[in-house]
Amino acid sequence: MENKVYLVLGASSDVGVAFIKGLEEKLKKAGEQATVIAHYASSAVGLEALREEVQALQLVVLGADFGKSEEIDSFVEKVKAECDCPDYIVHLPASKFEYNRIKQFDWQQVLRELEIQVHSLGEIAKAFMPKMAKRKSGKVAVMLTAYTIGMPPKFMSQYVIAKYALLGLMKSMAIEYADKGINVNGISPNMMETKFLEKVDEKIVGMTRENSTMKRNVNLSEVVQGILFLLSEGSDYMNGVNLNMTGGDR
Repeated sequence: MENKVYLVLGASSDVGVAFIKGLEEKLKKAGEQATVIAHYASSAVGLEALREEVQALQLVVLGADFGKSEEIDSFVEKVKAECDCPDYIVHLPASKFEYNRIKQFDWQQVLRELEIQVHSLGEIAKAFMPKMAKRKSGKVAVMLTAYTIGMPPKFMSQYVIAKYALLGLMKSMAIEYADKGINVNGISPNMMETKFLEKVDEKIVGMTRENSTMKRNVNLSEVVQGILFLLSEGSDYMNGVNLNMTGGDR
């Protein structure tokens, strides 16, 4: 059986590590093997530890600060050295939440967030989607946010701007390659209680929890299952979809 290649950007995040563990579990049950090219921004400690745990996966760990254009370019070359073209791309990178009122609007910070989230995916898409099209297969899952569905919360403008730009890129990729056997979709979970929220007031986290009709925030396992679904045959007829995981916000 062919060894599939998963390119996971932002793999050192809580979601990234949980996704790799979920993929490992799925592959072990199916008796399959795969390679994961796992990107990290600043620390590979968690991924290196994970390398010792996985059995169904060959884990290749590559670093790059996506806030710097030149590092995005060099990362693409590193990936090319590891594989001709990944079968699956999972895009997760983002800076940690930080409050920023409009009166504190900082265009340089917005540009950095666009580099990390949007530019990185655009360069990866440019490098590998034509090859996917020639092969007539491939799936891309993009981490968006519940804030692209309905009104966002206050004081998170740079994060929200980047996610809406990422949503636009995702949909553009989906429509351009829809007839080439490639599925590109997004996933928009409600707030997840991870280290990503270190700079967010616990009152806001609790308010989001209470505003959900399920009276809780989404957990990592649920988000991982959503991503795995978007990469499965079950999503073959889905393209340009922003999968809603808000828990029915009121």
